[in-house]
Amino acid sequence: MKQRAGQVGHDAANMAKQLRNYGLLGAAAAIGAAALAGCASEDAASSFLVAPGHYVLYQCDDIDRAAKGAVVRQHELEQLMAKASTTTTGVLIGDATYGTELATIRGQLRDLHQAALDKNCPTVPAAPAVVPATAR
Repeated sequence: MKQRAGQVGHDAANMAKQLRNYGLLGAAAAIGAAALAGCASEDAASSFLVAPGHYVLYQCDDIDRAAKGAVVRQHELEQLMAKASTTTTGVLIGDATYGTELATIRGQLRDLHQAALDKNCPTVPAAPAVVPATAR
């Protein structure tokens, strides 16, 4: 019986070691997936982050007002990311901190542009330029 209890303790230690190894493997896989996600087009990411049909009930003046606010915020985020990108670590931190919000703003601007076109508004906000992930 004692021998069996010792074996169980040994098996538990091996299992704990394997789980730690799998934990490291999982962390490496998550980091790899995040790196590959940066290679995806920003347009696809911004489509995922913005609710479809959000601006259907907006009138032309609402669309114009929302677009102006989004453009101001986009410029602020681009300036913050440019300031952070002076070092390699800064690029990573800036992307992690501001990247998702910037993609969301660009998605909103794209949807506002489309909503203005659909409603034949006199002023149509410019659609945001798609920036490849490698250019950031």
